[in-house]
Amino acid sequence: MPGSLLVIAGGVIFGPLYGTLLSLIAATLAGSVSFLLARALGREMLMRTFGHTAAFQAIEQGIDRNGLDFLLFTRLIPLFPWNIQNFAYGLTAIRFWPFTLVSALTTFPGLLIYTLMADDLATHGITRLFFLKLCVAGALLFALVQTAKVWARRRGLGVTGPWQ
Repeated sequence: MPGSLLVIAGGVIFGPLYGTLLSLIAATLAGSVSFLLARALGREMLMRTFGHTAAFQAIEQGIDRNGLDFLLFTRLIPLFPWNIQNFAYGLTAIRFWPFTLVSALTTFPGLLIYTLMADDLATHGITRLFFLKLCVAGALLFALVQTAKVWARRRGLGVTGPWQ
């Protein structure tokens, strides 16, 4: 089940404040457990299995050069699915608490928008104001992604690909 459906349900059931808070806690815990599970399975097994893949090599090179910058970038720009990132970062040298903090901070804007919009839809239904808010929310998320791209280029993260 996609996590976004749970976040939307949280916004409808618990409202924007508690829905966002509960979704943030759940997403952070899920990511942290995935990270720790991957860390416990061990790096050697990962290298044998996935070390040759382009996605893993890109993450490793970024971690070697820019650690937390690369983590922040991959969290804000949808390069790789979040679930894969949680496991992949657990198998790198990045430390647990910085991973957890950056993951929580970069998850927050999307969670907040999803729960606010879900609560508004459940409370007021589909209105012109709802569509306006939806457009503004989409524009804000788009601006966040574009800002992250510019920031990554200025930091010299050396990322290239179809998302540029």
